[in-house]
Amino acid sequence: MEKKNLNKLFQDFIVNRCSAEDIEQLMQHFGSTASIENLRELIEEQISTQQCEPPPQVVESIIGAVDKKMAQTLATLQEREKKQRKVQKLWTFASAAAVLILGMLTILWHYKPNRSENLPQEFVEKHPAEILPGKNQARLTLYNGEKLEFNKQHTINEKNSIANLNYEKGRLVYGGSSAEETIQWNVLEVPKAGTFEIQLPDGSTVWINANSKLYFPNRFPTDERFVKVEGEAFFKIQKDKKRPFKVQTGDVNISVLGTAFNVRAYHPKHISTTLVEGSVQLTYHDQHIVMTPGERAFIDEKNKLKTQAIDIEGATAWKEGYFYFKDETLGKILQDISNWYDLKVSIVGNLPKGLYSGSMDRNSKLNGVLKMLANVGNLDFILNGNHLTVKQKNK
Repeated sequence: MEKKNLNKLFQDFIVNRCSAEDIEQLMQHFGSTASIENLRELIEEQISTQQCEPPPQVVESIIGAVDKKMAQTLATLQEREKKQRKVQKLWTFASAAAVLILGMLTILWHYKPNRSENLPQEFVEKHPAEILPGKNQARLTLYNGEKLEFNKQHTINEKNSIANLNYEKGRLVYGGSSAEETIQWNVLEVPKAGTFEIQLPDGSTVWINANSKLYFPNRFPTDERFVKVEGEAFFKIQKDKKRPFKVQTGDVNISVLGTAFNVRAYHPKHISTTLVEGSVQLTYHDQHIVMTPGERAFIDEKNKLKTQAIDIEGATAWKEGYFYFKDETLGKILQDISNWYDLKVSIVGNLPKGLYSGSMDRNSKLNGVLKMLANVGNLDFILNGNHLTVKQKNK
């Protein structure tokens, strides 16, 4: 869409002059998190038309108009989808709506440093504290008991008899021990509100998600490469035909030569693997399957190893800096939010049933994420420190 046409369409949207077709066109344009910066530019252009620094109420008026319209649009689309498919699933444009709403909130926070004075009292009471998103951080416990803390502000370059380490700009390169060293285990722990990237001695790279652990040896032997995972991790494996790469998580074993895949194992009964490229073989007790790209393998309710075709973006988005949900339950969405913002979640009553789709920038502050979920999930949130209580809104 040409910028001139986009600017006019956006202005019409703010003052409620858009037709249903116009709204659909605008939402299609903002159909991914990559459009957030473009959205911010549009909003800032609207704000810059003021002759001086706009007061909070002007900014809120501009943003509030779009926010209100998006909420109405979402409600309409949800109701239409519910009637047509009897599943409470967000419309095709739900991810675009999420981008728009979060973009509005980002600008709102920027121009309203004392936002608690301008937000509705009910919202302030439910969201009293600002909780920031996660960051690059981890703790490495070497096999000799030495502990090293990593975050993006530090640079470490150590060469000693234990390991060759180089950490810079959020990435750790682990050189490993010499071939004469006895093979022993290290553990890399990524806490809640954290993420981390490590290159292993063979050149393979692993991205570890929040609330996860990677167990790996100080060096790989000559016949195989072997690691263990708890939580979630994405692997980009260096090819080596003589040494297959094996990942163990719970009772599931994954064997590869060279490939890219995601492993999610926050709970022993909810282990899944998504293959992005290459080929992997999974073993679960006496069951064996070979996966192809675009498939997700999981253990079903009957304790059987199954595969299904899925949108692989849902398994890779977190390492690229955003949430992406496609036909997910609110329970799974809340688990990811809990891990990334270091929350303890309590659910009062039952969560709404159904499947939800959408995307969110992982750099968003918690209040913006909660507001979006409240709109699309018909939920109420009460935040007390890091304790988040979730319940359905009263009808």
